[in-house]
Parts: sequence; structure tokens; C-alpha cells
Amino acid sequence: MQKIEKHPILKVPEKNEHLFYFNDKAVVGTKGFTIAAALHQAGFPVHSHSLDNRKRSLECGIGKCGACEMLVDGKIKRICITKVDGIREVREIPKDFEPSQEKINLKDEISIFKTQAVIIGAGPAGLAAREVLNQHEVSNIVVDNNDKIGGQFLMQTHQFFFFEKEKKFGGLRGFEIAETLAGDNREGILLNSVVWDILEGPRLAVKNIKTNEIFYIDAEYIIIATGAIPFMPSFKNDDVPGVYTAAVVQKMMNNEFTLLGKNILTVGAGNIGYLTSYQLMQAGAKVKAIIEAQPNEGGFPVQANRLRRLGIPIMTSHILIEAIPNEDYTGITGAVIAECENFKLIPGTEKIITGIDAINICTGLVPDNQLVTKANLLFGRKSFAIGDALRIGEGTSAVLRGKQAAYELIDALGKRYNYTDYLSVSKEYIESQQHPTRIIQEPNKPTRERAEAKPYVIMDCLYGFACNPCTFSCKQGAITKLSTSTVPVVDYDKCIGCMDCVYQCPGLAIFGYSEKNNWLFLPIEYEVEENSEVYLVNNNGEKIGEGIIEKILYKPNKTNVARVKALDLQGEQMQAARGFIVKKDYPQPLEFKNVKGESQAETYICHCDDVKLEDILKIIGDRKFISIDEIKHITRLGMGACRGKRCIKRLKQTISAYGIEIVGDATPRAPLSNQVSMGELYPHESERIFTNVNKKSNKRIKVQALVAGGGMAGSSLFKFMAEAGMKPVLVNRERGSSWRNIAGGRPAFSLPALADIALKNRELFIELQNICDIDYVPTKYVSFAHDNETYKALDASRSWSDAYMVEKADFRKEISPYFNNNLDTYSAALITNDCWQATPGKVLDLLRKIGIEKGGQVLEDCELVDLQREGKNVIALVKTHTGEFVEYETEHFVNALGNESSKFAKKLGLEIGLYPVKHQAFITRRLPLLGKDGKTLDMLIDRRQYKGFSAVYGQQLATTGQIIGCASPLIDALETDKEVKTNAKDFLEIVSEVFVDWIPQLSSVGFQAAWAGYYIEPRYIVDPELGLMVGMRGHGFMLSQYLAKLYVDKLTGKPTPDYFKELVLSGKGLCESAFK
Repeated sequence: MQKIEKHPILKVPEKNEHLFYFNDKAVVGTKGFTIAAALHQAGFPVHSHSLDNRKRSLECGIGKCGACEMLVDGKIKRICITKVDGIREVREIPKDFEPSQEKINLKDEISIFKTQAVIIGAGPAGLAAREVLNQHEVSNIVVDNNDKIGGQFLMQTHQFFFFEKEKKFGGLRGFEIAETLAGDNREGILLNSVVWDILEGPRLAVKNIKTNEIFYIDAEYIIIATGAIPFMPSFKNDDVPGVYTAAVVQKMMNNEFTLLGKNILTVGAGNIGYLTSYQLMQAGAKVKAIIEAQPNEGGFPVQANRLRRLGIPIMTSHILIEAIPNEDYTGITGAVIAECENFKLIPGTEKIITGIDAINICTGLVPDNQLVTKANLLFGRKSFAIGDALRIGEGTSAVLRGKQAAYELIDALGKRYNYTDYLSVSKEYIESQQHPTRIIQEPNKPTRERAEAKPYVIMDCLYGFACNPCTFSCKQGAITKLSTSTVPVVDYDKCIGCMDCVYQCPGLAIFGYSEKNNWLFLPIEYEVEENSEVYLVNNNGEKIGEGIIEKILYKPNKTNVARVKALDLQGEQMQAARGFIVKKDYPQPLEFKNVKGESQAETYICHCDDVKLEDILKIIGDRKFISIDEIKHITRLGMGACRGKRCIKRLKQTISAYGIEIVGDATPRAPLSNQVSMGELYPHESERIFTNVNKKSNKRIKVQALVAGGGMAGSSLFKFMAEAGMKPVLVNRERGSSWRNIAGGRPAFSLPALADIALKNRELFIELQNICDIDYVPTKYVSFAHDNETYKALDASRSWSDAYMVEKADFRKEISPYFNNNLDTYSAALITNDCWQATPGKVLDLLRKIGIEKGGQVLEDCELVDLQREGKNVIALVKTHTGEFVEYETEHFVNALGNESSKFAKKLGLEIGLYPVKHQAFITRRLPLLGKDGKTLDMLIDRRQYKGFSAVYGQQLATTGQIIGCASPLIDALETDKEVKTNAKDFLEIVSEVFVDWIPQLSSVGFQAAWAGYYIEPRYIVDPELGLMVGMRGHGFMLSQYLAKLYVDKLTGKPTPDYFKELVLSGKGLCESAFK
């Protein structure tokens, strides 16, 4: 372990030292870098001890697992993401650690940010999505737990493959792309912030890990770009310090300038293995070998070639069996490897590689997708996964998928965009995922005549994939590449041998030759001295000649070109040379030792809770499958800080070798573990919604009165307030339940007060009809008595309503000539006069028109976002139709919000105890009038508790002849807050059964539509002092106008009936039950 003092690609930062103490020992770190880097550079790789007292070090290196949690100035922190700046003391968390009491400042206001889209992850995918959203003026916030943008790109020092129409990213190094992805405007990017959960709402819960501030984000859409975590296969001693995943190696090496070992064994011959091995060599380490369990190498061949040209052997069909620790288990000295077939050890082939001090595990990545699962549940189709969080792939794919998802989000918003751009991005995204396919067997070469005449290049690019920086590098236009499925072609008539393409190939696969001078022009990205004697090698690292480095041609992108004089190759022989190795650095052949005896080391699957493979196998016994939840709850595997991100896949892979299947997936967990304390979530005194991350104030307008909610209750209040000269503003966003009702009104209630309100309401309907046609029609309500108790209740209600009872024999005469004579379900029916129907849309429209004529203002398609009290006034934050946020300050605020009433009441400190209950409705095609005397069919009501419903009811609309009906659920709790955009089979069946039983001819009538809305239960609340007109229980259409009049009468000092005081929040309420 050592600090990297010089690097061929990266600029090593100047020393800015900071002294702190680790277990009472002085350690010097560098400001701006992590505690983990400082400890490793100081020779302290052990950060914790497991439950079984095993020494542990870094595991993921990116703050996602908890393996490196330590006490930093007395607080638990993850040292791989915590900087040394300002810290005084770092200690291992003792087994008997007692937490201290933290001071909680309840005065600190909790911030809630409102935005159209939130992006979790400021890596290539997330920032690419942000770029497209910004271009289309979609407000967004990006959240990332790192202190810099770029994600995995920050750790990448190699040039990237991109196939582009115009040069932008192709040929740039990962960290260079990271710096450009966000552009010059970084507003809306929140760094050092971890999304620790997605809560109901949906609402993102976020913690700034630098300031410890807890805040929240409310968004309409979410894009998950959380990347991936490294996968560590299970083997003996797999968490001894010295065994690291590629993520740890790269993060420490390329971001923290810390080399975790000098002599490395890499496990995994894929792109990650190739790149990290090459980067280790650049940083000053030696890679002894790369082993791969599969019989063939993976990844891009050009990446493998650059390793072989360094003389690094790639051993396929080999697996890692065990890491060999040093005496005190603070590092490693070797590894046991063996030949394998189908990932299974071939007994007797075990051997030991010695002389290594670190193992670089490059066995793939696992999508960090637990937030994806949560987002899908809470955001539904407004959730988009991109980058490695969706599918492990190259950086190119991540960028393109980010853009594609942004276009899909814009489409969902209904905003205009160029569909051709979307198709182009989608095509590039698909092509970027294709695995390299060999197009030609040998590279194209110039003719002998051309080769001898002047310098030239050979492109050792034999595979088609998404890359074309070389085409932009040639000023002569000599290089062409037509598509991602072709290889670049050199026009040697145009090629002048300038060698500019040699240093601009991301795969280091272009080589220059000058046969006249015996010169080779070879790409080089590591330190080498001029005049060094070298061996010339082919792509397999085999010696084919000797040479001397005459000149290093330094290039701006730091892929330099070595001009090498070939000493014993001439003419066409030179074309076999692809690289060189300095003679004094030429690697010696690997030496292996025999394995003596059987290792006593055990295999741990879960490092957090020390769950051994042996223990799991005992639990499974002779079963061939077992659920992951059973293993979790017996062994605690997956219950540690990483929440199963690492160990569950390890278990599935390891246990499959025993012919055992792990069934199911663990419950998705957000990265909450240990990063958020209970004290930090202790409720604060206030919270405020902000419409931008800079917390800039919004435009404020003062109004006399503001009504939130434009249903029947809110619109009625708007009318009466306007008539009282209060100049109200009505804020309305959606078509609430009032627009969804079945258009009926009745005075048939078991409480005289409610019957009185309904009759007064009827008079107001008649007044509206006299002003403008609202399709008001007098009707009757027919309530069937199915048992003696119901009969008595109906009969008793006649004392305060105009109603009469009819016997079953008179149903055809009094109800409908089409009524079913053979129906024995009911013994009698109560027919109530003074009922009515009207068209809801026309009623609401007229109420608003009158309010506007009397000085009111309607803000349609406007969303109430937040409420705050300032003295006696209420500040209502409203998002307008145009997306602008405006604050309305008012002395008289009325909550008439229906199903959102409780949510906004809480913002003003009111607990009103209301909840929305889904009720479903239907309408048929147009029919002839089916009622008594050729009139409309009156409202028929069946109040049986039958098949999960408490009532089925419906009537015929006078204007169209359509049957419109509804059914009330028997148990409100089962339908509380359910989605109203869907219908249920049991509803469709119950209304079909009851209506066809009433009138058999309806059996041939089709449904024209079915829908649902909310009844707000369990009581009416009309409270002018508190600004509440809510909880209409599905009776808003038949009661709201008169209740609104009483509300305004009370507000303006006019007398109100005695029963009105029961409707306030502190009153006992008017509780209708029999005729609900």
C-alpha cells in the first residue's frame, strides 16, 4: 500500500496535509481525500472486525455496503466516502459501543423540494438524461452521494468508445467526460446527498452526508441511475485485507491516488479486468496474471490485446479457490487457483501463486436496483431505470439510455419534442449494446509499393462495435467507418502517414510504420524512458524482435506515441509488431507451488453477519430449493448494512453448484442502514416546500379569500363567497368526485337535519335552473325493504319527509311497468318525493360563472402544493397551468379538497380524520324511458349487505335515457384510497345482477362506460373558523349548496340553524347510517 506520487494520465494533486489520529496513532491524510485512503497509505488496512473477530477492510469502496463503517469523531461514518477534512479522531467501532445522545434542533426547518423530475445518480446515464430534460425545459433535480459528478466515469482513465455523427465524447477519458456531462450550469445537482428511501407520496427521502441535513423531494417522475455494485464470488478468506473488488481498486487508485498493492492477481478476464489491470500498471503496480473461469476471454479483444502486449498472461478455465493471508491477517501473500470446467474445480489441479500482495476481483457488477423496485411500486409508469441500474453495460450505453429515457419522460408529460431525435438515440442505444463481432480475419494493409513509398498505419480493429473516433482524427479523410457493425477502413492513397490516428484510438489498436527508416509508431500510456532497449512483441506478448526507443512523441490527450527503431525487423516483417516491453521489465514466467494439505479456512457468504456456507447447507439439508426469506430469517444473511446487495447473489451462485435453487428475492431495501439516525428523523416544528433548489422566493399575491378544491362543495362556496363580496379565488386541478357522481339528490335521510339540508339544497337547484338550464328534473327515490329492520327504518323516515310505502304487488304500477314480477327479494319499498336529478357538469359550470360575475376568479388546472401559516393568514403555494409557482396570501382559506383534504389540513396543524373510499359507477347506452307513466326510471336503491356491498343504486337520466348506477362497498377499509382509474370484477357483477333482477330487459343492454370516484368518510365537516368544508361522504351534489350558504352565513355573522354547530370539527357530527 502506498500513495501514488506520479501518474502518466492523472494530475497528482499538491500536498495539502491534515493530521488526525487512528486508534491514538497519528496519521497524515490529504485534504479533499477520504479517510480510507489516508489509513491505507499509512499502512492500516484493517477497519473493523466481524462478529467472529475476522479482520475486515474495504468491500465496495463507494459507500453502498457498510463494511468500512468506523467511528469518526464519535459518529458512525463510512470512511470510503468521508473526507479527512476537519476530522480529529477515527476509531474502530467497539463491540460494546454505546451511542451518545445527540442534540436535536427542532427549530431547523425541514426542506421539501418540488420538481417535475428527479434523477438519482449524477453518473453518465443520469447526467445524459438531465441534458435532454434541460433542453426541453423540464424542471429536474439530480441527487448523488458523491462529492463530484460523473459516477463511475470519475474512476476511468482510459479513452472511451463512442460511435458518433459529430465528435463529442469518443476518445475522451472517463474523468474528462464526467467533467463535461453537466455542462456549465450545475444548478439542480445536489451532491453529497444519498437517497435513503422512497416513501409513500411518493416522496424521496434524502440526507446530505456532509452537513447531515435531512430533506425531501416531491417529483412527478423519477429516473433511477444508481449504477451498480461489484460482485464478489465466494471463496475462502474472501474478505481478508488485500482482497478487493475492482471498484475499490479503481476508486482508491484513480480517485484517491492510493495503490492497494504492488503485485496483483486479477480475477476476471472481461473489460473490467483488462482495464483495471492496465490502470494498475500505469499507477506503478505489476499484474502477475489474469485468471478467468470461462474457457474463453470476455470483453473487447482490443482491451485484452493491450494487456498481452505487456506480457501479462491470461489464464482461462481457472478459478480462485482461496486467498492466502499473511501471519496476522492484515494482508495476503498468495492465492490458490485451480483449473475448472463449468465453474467447478477439477480436483488435483490446485496450485499456489506466490509473490502477490493484492487480489483484484473483476467478476462483474450487480445492478444497484433496490430503489428501482421501490420506484416502480410508488411511481408506476412514471419511473425509468437507466444505465447499470437497468442493465450492466458500457458507458456509451448508459449515456444513450439516459437520453432515451428522458425523451420517454418528456413524451409522458405531453411536451413537444423531435421524434426523429428519439428514434436516432434509440437506434444508437441498441447498437451500443451489441457484442463485438469479428468482421475481418486479418487487418487491412497497404500494397508493397505503397508501404515502401511512405509511412502508413495498420488498424488492428477486426471487430465491429460502436466506436469511430479514428474517423474524426484523420484530417485527410483517409479513414471511414460506415456503421457500428463495420470496421474502419484506411484509404492508403489519402493516408500521408502523419500518425495522428495512432494516439486517438481508444483501443490502442492503430500502429504506424515507416519501412524506410525502420521506425515503429506505437501508442503508449505509461512512463518509459527514451533510449530504452526493448523487445518488440505481437498481440500475444511474444517476442518477435528487438528495438530501441528513439523518441517519445507527447500528445495532448496523454496517449503518447513511441517512435521505436526496429533493430532486427525490416520491411514487411515490421507489420507483426504491435508493442514493446522494456527489456529490464520483461516479466518472468509464472512459478507455481504445490498445495500441501487441506485448508482449514471457512467460506463466508455474508460478511456483515458472518454467515458460513456450512451453516446454510445444514439448514437446507436434503432440500433442492429454499426461499431466500427463510435463509434470511434463520441465519440473518442479508440483514446487515448492505441489505443483501452483495451476499444474496453470492449465495445463489455458490449454492447452485450443490444443485440447490434459491427461490424468490428479498424485500427491496433502500440504502438506509446506519446512515440516518432516529434523532435526525425526530419531527421538527416546521417544514417548507421550495420550488427550486436555491430556495428562491416565489411571486406572492394577496387575496381576500381562497377556496382550494373545485368540486361541488368548493364551487358552491366560491359562488356564495362571491355573492357576499369576498372576491374569492378558486383553485382547482382535477375533475373531482362531483364530476363523477350519478346526478341524483334526495331528502331521504334518517336524520331530520340532513333531510332539511337536502330540501333547502333542492330549492337552490331550482334557483339555478331558473337562471340557466342545468337539466334539473324532479324525480323520486325508491328504497327497497329487504328485511323487517329495513322496513321499519324506511317507514319511520316518513315522519319528516314526503314519502309513502308500496307493497311488492304494486311495484310494476308505482316503479316501472318493466319491473320483474318474479323477484322475491323485497317485501316493500319507500318512494320519496321531492328528489331530483341534474347534470353535474352544468351545475358546476353555472356555480362558477355566477361566482366570476360577482367578482370571483377561477384558477383552473392549478395544483395546491403547500400551505403555511404566517400570523393570521395562510400562504398557499400554487402551481399554475403554465408551471409557474405562485404564493397566494389570504385571511380566509377554505379546504374543500375532497380526497386530499386530510393531507393539507395537517399542514395547518389540523387532524380531521378523513379518508377516501373508492365507489364505482357505470352508465349504459341510450334507452327509451322505462319509468312510471312513460317517464324516467326513478332512483332505485337496494340496501342489502350482499356480496361485499352495502348498497346498489341507479336511475335513468332524463336527458339521454341512459341507466346510470353505483354500488357502495360494505367495508370501507377495503376500498380506502384505492386507485379510481380501474374497475373491479365484483362491482361489474353485482350491478349486473341487481339491475337485471330489477328489469330483466337490461340483460341485453351494454355498458357504455364504468368509472370510480371517492366518497370522503366518515363524517361531514363544515367549519368556517378552521376553513374546512370537507367529508361530504358522497352527498356533496345533494347537500353542498346549502351547506356552503350556511358556511358563508356563519362567516358573515348571519344566523344559522342549531344543527350547524354539530358540523364543525369539534362537534359530534350529523352521522347518517341507515340511509348512507
